[in-house]
Parts: sequence; structure tokens; C-alpha cells
Amino acid sequence: MKRNQRYESRLEKRKQNRFLNIAIGLVVLLIVVVAFNLFSGDDDETASTNKSNSEQTTENNESNNGSIEMETDDSKSKADDEDSESKDKEKAAEEKEKTDEEGTEEEKTESGAPEGGGPEGPWQPIGTTQTEPHTKTYDDGSQDWNEMVQALSYATSIPQDQMTIFWLGNGGGPDLSKGTVQSKADGKKYDVMLQWVPEKGWQPTSVTPVQ
Repeated sequence: MKRNQRYESRLEKRKQNRFLNIAIGLVVLLIVVVAFNLFSGDDDETASTNKSNSEQTTENNESNNGSIEMETDDSKSKADDEDSESKDKEKAAEEKEKTDEEGTEEEKTESGAPEGGGPEGPWQPIGTTQTEPHTKTYDDGSQDWNEMVQALSYATSIPQDQMTIFWLGNGGGPDLSKGTVQSKADGKKYDVMLQWVPEKGWQPTSVTPVQ
């Protein structure tokens, strides 16, 4: 009888131990599953966050690159416009200078005399087509005569077709001449001294009104 009780008691203890072991195993398994889910969820969230941050960074970089590229294009366009405007101004200035020079040359050609002139001066050599050595001559109609008449007109501002020549001859030296002329328009009369300048022609040196 006592043996049966002991056997049953041992059997009961074994059942209890087995139940406890199963319960403990289930608890441990449950803990493992919960822990796995927690860590797995954190990893996914971290990966999602990292991905979102990476995408945001990429978008920001693209936006910044676009802004930089746009600013670069605007700067280049502005520089090109300024360069084009500068070239246009230079070209306009060159054309104006060229036009002014042409106008001066035309005025000089039309008047047939250099700048200055008139009774008040200043006077410049009138130019010549004669070669050196120069030989002074007072033959009416000769090249030297014609150039002296041109110099008298330049010195007095009297057009040649409105000028009466009273006298034109030696001025006291091999390269000097003197003329006395009068304007047909207003009757003004002048004594004019001329000097020959080699390769440049006759140059008035003085204009004196005659009463």
C-alpha cells in the first residue's frame, strides 16, 4: 500500500514538473517573439527614417543645384549682355570718331585750306604739289602763283572770286612773298606776308589791314 502511494506521489510530481517546464518554455518563447517583433519594428522604423532623410537630402541637393545652375545662367547671361553693350558702345564711338574725321576732311577739302586762317589767324602752310627745291615765280597762272593766291585767300578769308589782287611780289627774301588784296564785297584791304615752308607750301605770317 505504501509503495503505491509513493509511486503515485512521484508520478504526480513528474506531471507537475513537466507542466511547469512546458509553461516556462511557452513564456520564454513568448518573450523571444515579443522581443523580436520590437527590435524588428525599430529596425524598420530606423530604415524608413533613414530613407526619408536620404530622399529629403537628395531633393534639397537637387533644389540647391538647380538654384546654383539658375544663378550661374543668370550671371552668364548678364555678363554676355554687358559685354555686348560694351562692344556696341565702342563700335558707336569708333563710328562717331570716323564720321567726325571724315567731316573734318570734307570741310578741309571743300575750303581748299587748312584749319585756322582769316585776318586773326592762326595760319598753317596751305600745302603744295610742288617738289623741292622750290623755285619762286610770279608768272600769272603758274602753279606757284596759284598757290600764293590760295594762301592770300586763306589768310584774309576772302574767296578768290571775290578778291582783287593789287600787288603780289617779292617779300624781301628768297622764300618770302607779299601781296596786297581787297574784298569786292565789303572793300576791306589787307597786306599779307607769306613764307615758303619746304614740302608744306606757302604759310601766311602776318595780315595787316590797310586804310
